[in-house]
Amino acid sequence: MVEVVPRVPSGIFGLDSKIQGGFVKGSVNFVTGKTGTGKTSFCSSFLYAGSIRGEKGIYFTTEETTEDIKKDIKAMFDWNIDTLVEKKLLKFISNRPELPSGRTDSEEIARVVKLYVYDLTSKIEDYVQQFKAQRLVVDSVSLVELFIKDDFLKKVALMQLIDKIKELGVTAVITGTIAEGSEQLSASGLVEFIADSVIKLDLLPVVEEYKRTLTIRKMRRTDHSIMIHPFDIRRSGMKVIEVK
Repeated sequence: MVEVVPRVPSGIFGLDSKIQGGFVKGSVNFVTGKTGTGKTSFCSSFLYAGSIRGEKGIYFTTEETTEDIKKDIKAMFDWNIDTLVEKKLLKFISNRPELPSGRTDSEEIARVVKLYVYDLTSKIEDYVQQFKAQRLVVDSVSLVELFIKDDFLKKVALMQLIDKIKELGVTAVITGTIAEGSEQLSASGLVEFIADSVIKLDLLPVVEEYKRTLTIRKMRRTDHSIMIHPFDIRRSGMKVIEVK
C-alpha cells in the first residue's frame, strides 16, 4: 500500500501540480536565489494562501522592518494584508541583529553571534506557539550563515534552527541569497543539504530582457518536476507559466 503524504498548498499558482499537490506537511523548504528573483513574493504568497484558508502564518524577517515587508507586499499584490493581520491570521516580526558599536575583539563578536542565533530560535518557538501558527516564513537565514565564520559551528547552528522549526510542527519556507557569480545554492553551501526541499529562483536573459524562472532542485518524499519553469509576479499573485 502506497503511503499518502499529507500536503500543504504552496500558494504559487501552477506549482503544486509540479510537486504532487504541495509541500510536505511539517517540512522546511528552502527558497533561494540572487537579489531580485522573487523570494519575498514567494514567501508572502505561501502565507497568504494559508491565511485565506484560515491557517495562521508568521513572517519572520531578519533583515528588514515589518513595515518595509508589508509595504513591499502591498506594492506587489492586491491583497488586504492589514485585514488579515487584524483577524490574527498573519503576523509580521522583525528580529534584526544589533552589533556592538566601536572596536570589538573576536570573542565579543562570537558572544553576540551566539546570543543572536539563540534569541532567533527562541523567538521563533515562542511566537509560533503563542500565535498557534501553521505556516512560517524565515526570511532569511543568510544572516546566520554570514555571521558565523566557523563551518562546523555554522552547520550546527543551522541544523538546530531547522530541527527546532520541525519540532514545532509548522510547514515552513526559509530563504537564502545566492551571491553574484556563486555556484552554491546558499551563502554557506550548507542549507541546501539540511532543508527538506530546495527551490531556486533565477533571472535569465531572454533576447533583450530578463525572465524569472523557478527550478525545484530537490524535494524529499516527492516525485517533482526537474524542468526550468518560467513564472510571473502578477497583482493577483505569483504564477508558474505553462510552456507548451
